[in-house]
Amino acid sequence: MTTKTSPYIYPFTPFKYLEVTEQNTAMVDGGRLDIAALSAMAEPIAPALSLPPAETLAQRILALFTTPDILLGEASFVTSRSDEWLSRISYLIEQERPIEFTILGFPFKMPVPLKTNRRTGDFGELVSLKRLNEIGRAVAQAYEPGARVHVFTEGPFHVLNGIERSWADAYFASLQAMIEQFGINSNLVLHDLNRVADDTPEFRQVWDSATEDIRARRDAADPATLDAIKDALPVRFHNIYNPGASIDDLRRAYLNDGTREELRAAITARAEEGVLGYRAFLEARDRISLLDKYAPDAIGMTVSPRPGRLGVRPLPEPADKLPYHGVPVLSHDRNTLRIDYLWDLQHGGGTYRKVSLVGDTDPAPFVYIEE
Repeated sequence: MTTKTSPYIYPFTPFKYLEVTEQNTAMVDGGRLDIAALSAMAEPIAPALSLPPAETLAQRILALFTTPDILLGEASFVTSRSDEWLSRISYLIEQERPIEFTILGFPFKMPVPLKTNRRTGDFGELVSLKRLNEIGRAVAQAYEPGARVHVFTEGPFHVLNGIERSWADAYFASLQAMIEQFGINSNLVLHDLNRVADDTPEFRQVWDSATEDIRARRDAADPATLDAIKDALPVRFHNIYNPGASIDDLRRAYLNDGTREELRAAITARAEEGVLGYRAFLEARDRISLLDKYAPDAIGMTVSPRPGRLGVRPLPEPADKLPYHGVPVLSHDRNTLRIDYLWDLQHGGGTYRKVSLVGDTDPAPFVYIEE
Protein backbone atom coordinates (compact mmCIF):
# COMPACT_ATOMS: atom_id res chain seq x y z
CA MET A 1 0.00 0.00 0.00
CA THR A 2 1.37 3.42 -1.00
CA THR A 3 -0.11 6.44 0.70
CA LYS A 4 -1.23 9.13 -1.71
CA THR A 5 0.36 12.51 -0.98
CA SER A 6 0.03 16.12 -2.04
CA PRO A 7 2.49 18.98 -1.54
CA TYR A 8 -0.42 21.18 -0.47
CA ILE A 9 -2.59 19.17 1.92
CA TYR A 10 -3.13 15.67 3.28
CA PRO A 11 -5.43 14.23 0.59
CA PHE A 12 -9.09 13.34 1.03
CA THR A 13 -9.93 9.64 1.13
CA PRO A 14 -13.41 8.91 -0.28
CA PHE A 15 -16.14 7.29 1.79
CA LYS A 16 -16.77 3.63 1.01
CA TYR A 17 -20.35 2.98 2.07
CA LEU A 18 -22.40 6.15 1.68
CA GLU A 19 -24.86 4.26 -0.51
CA VAL A 20 -25.54 1.72 2.25
CA THR A 21 -28.41 3.05 4.36
CA GLU A 22 -28.96 0.19 6.83
CA GLN A 23 -26.39 -0.23 9.58
CA ASN A 24 -24.98 -3.73 9.22
CA THR A 25 -22.10 -3.63 11.68
CA ALA A 26 -22.50 -5.18 15.11
CA MET A 27 -21.22 -2.95 17.93
CA VAL A 28 -20.73 -4.60 21.30
CA ASP A 29 -19.70 -3.13 24.60
CA GLY A 30 -15.96 -3.50 25.12
CA GLY A 31 -15.89 -1.96 28.57
CA ARG A 32 -13.39 0.56 29.89
CA LEU A 33 -9.61 0.39 29.83
CA ASP A 34 -7.21 2.49 31.86
CA ILE A 35 -4.21 4.46 30.71
CA ALA A 36 -1.78 1.61 31.37
CA ALA A 37 -3.76 -0.84 29.23
CA LEU A 38 -4.20 1.59 26.36
CA SER A 39 -0.53 2.58 26.51
CA ALA A 40 0.39 -1.08 26.10
CA MET A 41 -1.92 -1.31 23.08
CA ALA A 42 -0.29 1.75 21.50
CA GLU A 43 3.27 0.45 21.96
CA PRO A 44 3.45 -1.99 19.00
CA ILE A 45 1.91 0.61 16.67
CA ALA A 46 4.18 3.45 17.82
CA PRO A 47 7.30 1.68 19.09
CA ALA A 48 10.53 3.24 20.25
CA LEU A 49 12.84 4.38 17.45
CA SER A 50 16.60 4.56 17.06
CA LEU A 51 18.77 6.46 14.63
CA PRO A 52 20.11 4.45 11.68
CA PRO A 53 23.89 3.98 11.40
CA ALA A 54 25.86 6.58 9.43
CA GLU A 55 29.25 8.30 9.51
CA THR A 56 28.16 11.43 11.38
CA LEU A 57 25.46 12.26 13.89
CA ALA A 58 23.86 14.72 11.48
CA GLN A 59 23.68 12.00 8.83
CA ARG A 60 22.13 9.61 11.33
CA ILE A 61 19.45 12.15 12.26
CA LEU A 62 18.60 12.86 8.63
CA ALA A 63 18.56 9.14 7.80
CA LEU A 64 15.76 8.62 10.32
CA PHE A 65 13.46 10.54 7.98
CA THR A 66 14.11 8.18 5.07
CA THR A 67 13.22 5.02 7.00
CA PRO A 68 10.00 3.36 5.77
CA ASP A 69 8.20 3.72 9.10
CA ILE A 70 8.71 7.48 9.15
CA LEU A 71 9.00 8.62 5.54
CA LEU A 72 5.92 10.05 3.86
CA GLY A 73 6.29 10.89 0.19
CA GLU A 74 9.29 10.48 -2.07
CA ALA A 75 12.67 9.81 -0.49
CA SER A 76 14.13 12.17 -3.09
CA PHE A 77 12.36 15.06 -1.34
CA VAL A 78 14.85 14.45 1.48
CA THR A 79 17.93 13.21 -0.36
CA SER A 80 17.84 15.88 -3.10
CA ARG A 81 18.46 18.49 -0.42
CA SER A 82 20.60 16.45 1.91
CA ASP A 83 23.42 19.01 1.90
CA GLU A 84 21.02 21.71 3.07
CA TRP A 85 19.47 19.49 5.76
CA LEU A 86 22.88 18.34 7.00
CA SER A 87 24.12 21.90 7.15
CA ARG A 88 21.17 22.98 9.28
CA ILE A 89 21.45 20.00 11.61
CA SER A 90 25.23 20.30 11.88
CA TYR A 91 24.92 23.98 12.79
CA LEU A 92 22.73 23.12 15.78
CA ILE A 93 25.08 20.34 16.82
CA GLU A 94 28.10 22.65 16.63
CA GLN A 95 26.25 25.18 18.77
CA GLU A 96 25.35 22.38 21.23
CA ARG A 97 21.71 23.40 20.96
CA PRO A 98 18.73 21.06 21.11
CA ILE A 99 17.50 19.86 17.74
CA GLU A 100 14.06 21.39 17.29
CA PHE A 101 11.43 20.09 14.88
CA THR A 102 8.09 21.67 13.98
CA ILE A 103 4.89 20.31 12.46
CA LEU A 104 1.35 21.63 12.03
CA GLY A 105 -1.80 19.58 12.54
CA PHE A 106 -4.47 18.52 15.04
CA PRO A 107 -6.97 21.40 14.59
CA PHE A 108 -10.05 19.72 16.15
CA LYS A 109 -12.24 16.70 15.57
CA MET A 110 -14.00 17.33 12.29
CA PRO A 111 -17.55 18.62 12.87
CA VAL A 112 -18.97 16.02 10.50
CA PRO A 113 -21.15 13.24 12.02
CA LEU A 114 -20.44 10.99 9.03
CA LYS A 115 -16.77 11.04 10.10
CA THR A 116 -16.74 11.01 13.90
CA ASN A 117 -18.95 11.66 16.91
CA ARG A 118 -16.13 12.67 19.27
CA ARG A 119 -14.98 16.14 20.26
CA THR A 120 -11.76 15.18 22.08
CA GLY A 121 -8.63 13.22 21.22
CA ASP A 122 -8.78 9.42 21.14
CA PHE A 123 -6.55 6.44 20.40
CA GLY A 124 -5.76 7.78 16.93
CA GLU A 125 -4.32 10.99 18.32
CA LEU A 126 -2.55 9.02 21.04
CA VAL A 127 -0.66 6.90 18.52
CA SER A 128 0.11 9.82 16.21
CA LEU A 129 1.44 12.03 19.02
CA LYS A 130 3.40 9.12 20.48
CA ARG A 131 5.10 8.63 17.11
CA LEU A 132 6.16 12.27 17.10
CA ASN A 133 7.48 11.99 20.64
CA GLU A 134 9.46 8.90 19.61
CA ILE A 135 11.13 10.89 16.82
CA GLY A 136 12.33 13.45 19.33
CA ARG A 137 13.31 10.77 21.82
CA ALA A 138 15.39 8.86 19.24
CA VAL A 139 17.40 11.98 18.47
CA ALA A 140 17.76 12.88 22.15
CA GLN A 141 19.09 9.43 23.00
CA ALA A 142 21.98 9.98 20.58
CA TYR A 143 22.52 13.68 21.23
CA GLU A 144 23.02 14.96 24.78
CA PRO A 145 21.57 18.50 24.32
CA GLY A 146 18.33 16.76 23.37
CA ALA A 147 15.57 17.21 20.85
CA ARG A 148 11.98 18.43 20.84
CA VAL A 149 9.10 18.13 18.41
CA HIS A 150 6.89 21.21 18.48
CA VAL A 151 3.33 20.54 17.34
CA PHE A 152 1.42 23.68 16.39
CA THR A 153 -2.25 22.80 16.51
CA GLU A 154 -4.36 24.39 13.80
CA GLY A 155 -7.18 25.68 15.97
CA PRO A 156 -7.61 28.92 13.95
CA PHE A 157 -9.11 26.81 11.16
CA HIS A 158 -12.33 26.74 13.20
CA VAL A 159 -13.37 29.89 11.34
CA LEU A 160 -13.03 28.03 8.03
CA ASN A 161 -15.15 25.11 9.22
CA GLY A 162 -18.00 27.10 10.72
CA ILE A 163 -17.50 26.15 14.36
CA GLU A 164 -16.88 28.10 17.53
CA ARG A 165 -13.38 28.55 18.85
CA SER A 166 -14.43 26.65 21.99
CA TRP A 167 -14.57 23.46 19.90
CA ALA A 168 -10.88 23.82 19.02
CA ASP A 169 -9.94 24.97 22.53
CA ALA A 170 -11.51 21.90 24.12
CA TYR A 171 -9.75 19.63 21.65
CA PHE A 172 -6.37 21.22 22.37
CA ALA A 173 -6.96 20.84 26.11
CA SER A 174 -7.69 17.13 25.58
CA LEU A 175 -4.44 16.67 23.66
CA GLN A 176 -2.43 18.46 26.33
CA ALA A 177 -3.97 16.27 29.01
CA MET A 178 -3.35 13.19 26.87
CA ILE A 179 0.40 13.68 26.39
CA GLU A 180 0.80 14.31 30.10
CA GLN A 181 -1.36 11.43 31.32
CA PHE A 182 0.11 8.93 28.86
CA GLY A 183 3.67 10.14 29.44
CA ILE A 184 4.44 11.00 25.83
CA ASN A 185 5.66 14.53 26.50
CA SER A 186 9.34 13.86 27.15
CA ASN A 187 10.28 15.26 23.73
CA LEU A 188 6.98 16.71 22.56
CA VAL A 189 5.60 20.22 23.04
CA LEU A 190 2.14 21.37 21.98
CA HIS A 191 1.45 24.97 20.96
CA ASP A 192 -2.11 26.23 20.51
CA LEU A 193 -2.01 28.33 17.34
CA ASN A 194 -5.13 30.16 18.50
CA ARG A 195 -3.10 31.52 21.40
CA VAL A 196 -0.04 32.05 19.23
CA ALA A 197 -2.17 34.18 16.91
CA ASP A 198 -3.61 36.05 19.90
CA ASP A 199 -0.06 36.87 21.01
CA THR A 200 0.89 38.05 17.49
CA PRO A 201 -1.40 41.03 16.78
CA GLU A 202 -0.23 41.48 13.19
CA PHE A 203 -1.02 37.89 12.21
CA ARG A 204 -4.75 38.32 11.55
CA GLN A 205 -4.10 41.28 9.27
CA VAL A 206 -1.41 39.39 7.37
CA TRP A 207 -3.77 36.41 7.07
CA ASP A 208 -6.48 38.63 5.57
CA SER A 209 -3.98 40.19 3.18
CA ALA A 210 -2.68 36.79 2.08
CA THR A 211 -6.27 35.65 1.45
CA GLU A 212 -6.85 38.49 -0.99
CA ASP A 213 -3.49 37.85 -2.66
CA ILE A 214 -4.42 34.21 -3.24
CA ARG A 215 -7.87 35.21 -4.48
CA ALA A 216 -6.20 37.48 -7.05
CA ARG A 217 -3.82 34.72 -8.14
CA ARG A 218 -6.74 32.32 -8.48
CA ASP A 219 -8.70 34.80 -10.58
CA ALA A 220 -5.61 35.28 -12.73
CA ALA A 221 -5.45 31.49 -13.26
CA ASP A 222 -2.02 31.11 -11.70
CA PRO A 223 -1.19 27.41 -12.29
CA ALA A 224 0.39 26.71 -8.88
CA THR A 225 -2.51 28.38 -7.07
CA LEU A 226 -5.08 26.43 -9.08
CA ASP A 227 -3.24 23.16 -8.36
CA ALA A 228 -3.24 23.90 -4.62
CA ILE A 229 -6.95 24.73 -4.68
CA LYS A 230 -7.74 21.59 -6.66
CA ASP A 231 -6.01 19.37 -4.09
CA ALA A 232 -7.48 21.16 -1.08
CA LEU A 233 -11.09 21.56 -2.20
CA PRO A 234 -12.24 17.93 -1.62
CA VAL A 235 -10.74 18.06 1.87
CA ARG A 236 -12.44 21.35 2.74
CA PHE A 237 -15.77 20.22 1.24
CA HIS A 238 -15.93 17.20 3.54
CA ASN A 239 -14.82 19.07 6.69
CA ILE A 240 -17.42 21.83 6.95
CA TYR A 241 -19.93 22.00 9.78
CA ASN A 242 -23.54 21.91 8.58
CA PRO A 243 -25.85 22.57 11.52
CA GLY A 244 -29.48 21.93 10.66
CA ALA A 245 -28.64 19.33 8.03
CA SER A 246 -29.52 15.77 8.99
CA ILE A 247 -27.04 12.97 8.59
CA ASP A 248 -29.08 11.71 5.64
CA ASP A 249 -29.11 15.19 4.08
CA LEU A 250 -25.33 15.34 4.39
CA ARG A 251 -24.91 11.80 3.08
CA ARG A 252 -26.95 12.60 -0.01
CA ALA A 253 -25.12 15.88 -0.58
CA TYR A 254 -21.81 14.01 -0.43
CA LEU A 255 -23.12 11.38 -2.84
CA ASN A 256 -24.24 14.11 -5.25
CA ASP A 257 -27.33 12.05 -6.08
CA GLY A 258 -29.34 15.08 -7.20
CA THR A 259 -31.62 15.18 -4.16
CA ARG A 260 -29.72 17.74 -2.04
CA GLU A 261 -28.39 20.11 -4.69
CA GLU A 262 -29.03 23.28 -2.65
CA LEU A 263 -27.13 21.91 0.33
CA ARG A 264 -24.29 20.68 -1.87
CA ALA A 265 -24.02 24.07 -3.58
CA ALA A 266 -23.91 25.82 -0.20
CA ILE A 267 -21.17 23.50 1.07
CA THR A 268 -19.20 23.98 -2.16
CA ALA A 269 -19.33 27.77 -1.90
CA ARG A 270 -18.14 27.69 1.71
CA ALA A 271 -15.44 25.16 0.86
CA GLU A 272 -14.11 27.28 -1.99
CA GLU A 273 -13.81 30.28 0.31
CA GLY A 274 -12.29 28.07 3.02
CA VAL A 275 -9.57 26.86 0.66
CA LEU A 276 -8.43 30.45 0.16
CA GLY A 277 -8.30 30.95 3.91
CA TYR A 278 -6.44 27.69 4.43
CA ARG A 279 -3.76 28.48 1.86
CA ALA A 280 -3.53 32.06 3.12
CA PHE A 281 -2.96 30.90 6.68
CA LEU A 282 0.12 28.95 5.59
CA GLU A 283 1.43 31.90 3.58
CA ALA A 284 0.83 34.31 6.46
CA ARG A 285 2.66 31.94 8.81
CA ASP A 286 5.73 32.07 6.59
CA ARG A 287 5.54 35.79 5.84
CA ILE A 288 6.03 36.71 9.48
CA SER A 289 8.04 33.59 10.46
CA LEU A 290 5.38 32.77 13.03
CA LEU A 291 6.83 29.46 14.19
CA ASP A 292 10.38 30.79 14.50
CA LYS A 293 9.35 32.77 17.57
CA TYR A 294 8.71 29.53 19.42
CA ALA A 295 11.22 27.17 17.80
CA PRO A 296 14.08 29.14 16.17
CA ASP A 297 16.15 27.31 13.55
CA ALA A 298 13.79 24.36 13.74
CA ILE A 299 13.60 21.60 11.15
CA GLY A 300 10.21 21.65 9.44
CA MET A 301 8.20 18.43 9.19
CA THR A 302 4.92 17.97 7.33
CA VAL A 303 2.19 15.54 6.28
CA SER A 304 2.19 17.29 2.88
CA PRO A 305 5.63 16.19 1.69
CA ARG A 306 7.62 18.38 -0.65
CA PRO A 307 11.22 19.53 -1.05
CA GLY A 308 12.16 21.79 1.83
CA ARG A 309 10.13 19.98 4.50
CA LEU A 310 10.53 16.49 5.87
CA GLY A 311 7.52 14.32 5.09
CA VAL A 312 6.47 12.37 8.18
CA ARG A 313 3.89 9.60 8.17
CA PRO A 314 1.25 10.54 10.78
CA LEU A 315 0.21 6.92 11.36
CA PRO A 316 1.60 3.62 10.10
CA GLU A 317 -0.10 1.84 7.24
CA PRO A 318 -2.86 0.81 6.67
CA ALA A 319 -4.10 4.12 8.13
CA ASP A 320 -4.85 6.51 5.28
CA LYS A 321 -6.62 9.30 7.16
CA LEU A 322 -5.54 11.75 9.80
CA PRO A 323 -6.78 10.76 13.26
CA TYR A 324 -9.11 13.73 13.67
CA HIS A 325 -10.98 12.86 10.47
CA GLY A 326 -12.44 9.57 11.69
CA VAL A 327 -12.49 6.95 14.42
CA PRO A 328 -9.63 4.61 15.40
CA VAL A 329 -10.04 0.91 14.66
CA LEU A 330 -7.61 -1.71 15.95
CA SER A 331 -7.26 -5.01 14.13
CA HIS A 332 -8.27 -8.21 15.91
CA ASP A 333 -4.62 -9.01 16.68
CA ARG A 334 -4.11 -5.39 17.81
CA ASN A 335 -1.04 -5.04 15.61
CA THR A 336 -2.43 -2.54 13.12
CA LEU A 337 -4.52 0.60 13.33
CA ARG A 338 -6.71 2.20 10.74
CA ILE A 339 -8.86 5.32 10.81
CA ASP A 340 -12.39 4.78 9.51
CA TYR A 341 -15.13 7.25 8.86
CA LEU A 342 -17.80 6.47 11.44
CA TRP A 343 -20.44 5.93 8.74
CA ASP A 344 -18.21 3.46 6.93
CA LEU A 345 -17.48 1.57 10.14
CA GLN A 346 -21.19 1.36 10.94
CA HIS A 347 -22.16 0.26 7.44
CA GLY A 348 -19.23 -1.94 6.38
CA GLY A 349 -20.18 -5.12 8.25
CA GLY A 350 -18.34 -7.13 10.89
CA THR A 351 -18.33 -6.96 14.67
CA TYR A 352 -16.43 -4.41 16.75
CA ARG A 353 -15.99 -3.77 20.44
CA LYS A 354 -16.49 -0.20 21.60
CA VAL A 355 -13.82 0.55 24.20
CA SER A 356 -13.85 3.59 26.44
CA LEU A 357 -11.06 5.19 28.46
CA VAL A 358 -11.52 5.22 32.21
CA GLY A 359 -12.31 8.78 33.26
CA ASP A 360 -12.91 10.03 29.72
CA THR A 361 -15.37 12.93 29.61
CA ASP A 362 -16.26 12.26 25.97
CA PRO A 363 -19.13 9.73 25.78
CA ALA A 364 -18.03 8.31 22.41
CA PRO A 365 -15.68 5.30 22.32
CA PHE A 366 -11.94 5.90 22.68
CA VAL A 367 -11.12 3.05 20.29
CA TYR A 368 -12.90 0.28 18.35
CA ILE A 369 -11.44 -3.22 18.26
CA GLU A 370 -12.21 -5.71 15.53
CA GLU A 371 -13.63 -9.01 16.74
